Amino acid sequence: MKAPLCLLCLALQAPSAFASYAASPMTKVLDMLADLDAKVVDAAKSEDMAHENYTKFCVKSKRDVGYEIKDGESAVEEVSATIEKATSDAEGASKRMMELQTSIAKDEADLKAALEIRSAERAEREKGESELKDSVDMLSKAIKTLNEKLGGSALLQQVPNQDHGLLEALGAIVDAASFPHSEKESLLAFVENQAPAVPAYTSKSGGIVSTLEDMKVQAKEQLTTLLSEEVTAQHSFELLQQSLKDQIEAAKKELQQVTSVKAEAEVEAATAKKDLDVSSKDLANDKVSLADLESSCAQAEADYETSTKAHAAEREALAKATAALKEKTGNAEASVYSPAALLQVKSHVHLATPEDLHGFEVVQIVRNLAKKSASPSLTQLATNIESMVQTDGQAAGDVFAKVKQLITDMITSRKETAAAEETKKAYCEEEKSKTNEKVSELTSAKDMLSAKKDKKQSQATTMKSEAEKLHKDLAEMAETKADMDASRIEERAAFAKTKKDMTEGMEGVRMALSVLRDFYQNTESTMGASQSTGIIGMLEVVETDFGRNLAEAETAETSKEENYQKLTDQDKVTKIQKEADLKYKETTSAALLQATQEVISDEEASQEQLDAVLKYQQTLQQECLEGAMSYEERVAKREEEIEGLKSALSALSDTPALLQANSKGLRGSLARKHQ
Repeated sequence: MKAPLCLLCLALQAPSAFASYAASPMTKVLDMLADLDAKVVDAAKSEDMAHENYTKFCVKSKRDVGYEIKDGESAVEEVSATIEKATSDAEGASKRMMELQTSIAKDEADLKAALEIRSAERAEREKGESELKDSVDMLSKAIKTLNEKLGGSALLQQVPNQDHGLLEALGAIVDAASFPHSEKESLLAFVENQAPAVPAYTSKSGGIVSTLEDMKVQAKEQLTTLLSEEVTAQHSFELLQQSLKDQIEAAKKELQQVTSVKAEAEVEAATAKKDLDVSSKDLANDKVSLADLESSCAQAEADYETSTKAHAAEREALAKATAALKEKTGNAEASVYSPAALLQVKSHVHLATPEDLHGFEVVQIVRNLAKKSASPSLTQLATNIESMVQTDGQAAGDVFAKVKQLITDMITSRKETAAAEETKKAYCEEEKSKTNEKVSELTSAKDMLSAKKDKKQSQATTMKSEAEKLHKDLAEMAETKADMDASRIEERAAFAKTKKDMTEGMEGVRMALSVLRDFYQNTESTMGASQSTGIIGMLEVVETDFGRNLAEAETAETSKEENYQKLTDQDKVTKIQKEADLKYKETTSAALLQATQEVISDEEASQEQLDAVLKYQQTLQQECLEGAMSYEERVAKREEEIEGLKSALSALSDTPALLQANSKGLRGSLARKHQ
């Protein structure tokens, strides 16, 4: 009863099987191959476009970085030369400063020593002048007193000689004239000091008064000589003093200039060292960037070549498969899948032998497996097996061998498909990983460029703000310097006027003193003689006051001038530093702005490259799209299909034994049933 039941099942299933093969699976396979080839072409085009964009980016970036490296090396060389020259200038200026400072110290020491010597000489001459003046006054007073009190006395007519010395005669006379004791002692002391000159005095024919007159004349001559020597010494000192002051002033002026040169050189060297640090760091970063860029571009080129070869190989395989299907399967497709062929097969369904029963059991196993897995290829296999089983004129062994081969080929095909899908999955995972890594790398590079751009823009803004502040500071310094110069000019003019007034005043006082002294010393019986001493004393006080005021004015002027020069030097150094700082900040600001534009250009190029990689990533996602079933589900389904096919193959393998046990009885039973 088993054979008729199977026959009934097949008869009921025939319409559905016919409907399943209304469309040719071969056509579907060719369409799928064409679609896959088109996808490969699209993926290759996308990769070509991305590779072209990335190649342009590499060429441009390498060129730009190469220019930056070349400019950086030139900048380092130029700045190094600037540092060397500035350092040499600073050392030369420092050496010259030491020489000038030594020269100034020596000249100042010489000036101080000359001033001390001159002061000592002046003090000594002033002392001698004072003594001579006192002697003249004392002699004048003594002569006057002797004439008044002992006029006509024989004592006055006494001529000193060797036996009766001048001191004894003068002592007797002053005693007779009732001189005060202090004046007597002073007069006798003076005459005693003049003892070496006594013979000159006593050789004259006059008496004591004539001798005193001669001594007075001699004292005046000594006083005149002393004053003349003082004028000569003062003139010589003034010439020496002026020469030393000129040397000191010239040395100080040169020292200021050399100090400014040294400060400028040091500022220039310091600025250049900052520039060297920045340029060296930028050069090192550029070299690292170039190395990274070359490595990245080389890797991208290698990946592109590998991918291009893979696409070419895949297309070649697809083309070969398509050509083989079109060339070899045309007639078979028409025989198997045409409606007439299907009707012919269905019209000849019969179960005449046990082999037929086993064949259709295998067909049923494969068909159920195809239905469960919804696999067109398994459905096609079931149809092929059914066609072979229904073909007359073939031995059962030959039919089963062919069926086994079909099932074995299908199992092999499933395993090959599994291996191919596993390879594709590995390829997709690798490509996705590389693409994701590339996207991450480019995104990171873009973010880094964006951060670098923001940083350089911020630095440029800061430098520009600081440069504007330096401009303002320099303007304020110039205004302050102008005010200070104007004030110093006014102070110099005021001092010049004060000095002129004091000098003229002192000259007037000295002229008055000279006139009065000469007049009253040579004239004894005038009305103003008794008051001359007080007037001369007052004039001397005035002369001292004028001199003191002039000295104070000169001291104040010297202090003001020194402070002015000190502030001027400080202002020069500060100005040089600020101008150098301003130049550095303006240059750096311009360089930062230029660097910002370059970073913006690099950022745009990086964005273009990132867009190309993202586009390739989308293409890769479409190419590696799993569809409704996941890879694991497909693997499980394929394993189930392979196990089912193995079951069908096992069923065929058990057929010979079954045939040996039941061939006669079963065949006879079936024959009778069909009769």
